[in-house]
Amino acid sequence: MRGNKRILICMLLCVFLLTACGNPLSGLFGDKEDSDVSLIVDDNEHFVQEDGLRETVLYYSDEEGIIIPVMKKIPWEEGIAKSALKKLIDEPSVREELTQLGLNPIFPAGTEILGMSINEGICKVDFNEAVLNHQSEAEERAMIQSLVYTLTEFEAIDQVQLLVNGEPVNRLKHGTQAAIPLEREQINLSAVIEEEMVPVVVYYKTTTNGVDSFYVPVTKGIQTLKADIKSALMALLDGAPEGSNLYSEIPEGVAVQDIYVKDGIAYIDFSEEIKRIPDNAELQQSMVYEIGLTLKEIEPTISQVRVLSGGKELELGEGVKLNIPNYSNTK
Repeated sequence: MRGNKRILICMLLCVFLLTACGNPLSGLFGDKEDSDVSLIVDDNEHFVQEDGLRETVLYYSDEEGIIIPVMKKIPWEEGIAKSALKKLIDEPSVREELTQLGLNPIFPAGTEILGMSINEGICKVDFNEAVLNHQSEAEERAMIQSLVYTLTEFEAIDQVQLLVNGEPVNRLKHGTQAAIPLEREQINLSAVIEEEMVPVVVYYKTTTNGVDSFYVPVTKGIQTLKADIKSALMALLDGAPEGSNLYSEIPEGVAVQDIYVKDGIAYIDFSEEIKRIPDNAELQQSMVYEIGLTLKEIEPTISQVRVLSGGKELELGEGVKLNIPNYSNTK
């Protein structure tokens, strides 16, 4: 009997502590009643700087509808995930800032976030009807990808479901499927991936306003049983999709002779064509980042790239960094 009383007291204490401390996920959404209190996440620990700003990756689009990740520092506050989404809505302050970069907001003007909640890694986001006011299916797909990729940057979120006025939407205005929770999949897909193919993400460049350049993730299909760093690199070397505004600073005709990773450093031995890279530190830096960001998609532990040809390391210009940046684009 005493044992039962002790168990009851312990349970009551646990409930009291959870209630007193509040939902640890409320820092993401600002919604305490709908979130899963069993999932303990200190999401801001690794990203909030001393100045109180959080490093947050937001996904915008360019005039071609290409999704571009941009790391921005936004003020840490309760409901940080909701704050991140608000920076994707077409309103005057957001539009003005993005126009200077040649980028576009994702959500139509008038979009409001009515609520957000999370349960077992699934984040449900409730919008008003203005979120449906896209002009084409391409805009709808871009919105869905931006929504999913922006929110899944937060460690507690694996999938995202879009709601309108509290209800799931089977199809958006122009036919885009949105009925079930969605996860990261095939960002900026370059072509249909056949059954025998495996998707890989590689990085090219684009210049949105004639001045600012961005590294862009592109999904390609490759014929292999399992994607590895060599096959991903070969997909990168195949070149940017035709008809796109994407490009690469890697010289044409380059082939991979060998590649291996040791202590977080990727050593890539290319064919002689790699030596055609101009003696220009900016172009060489872009080449290193394209390669590094692509390899990091397969092996996140890779932190540095060494470019070789014929077994000898290429002499790059002064100031060219070999370390791979934490974020593909920072503005």
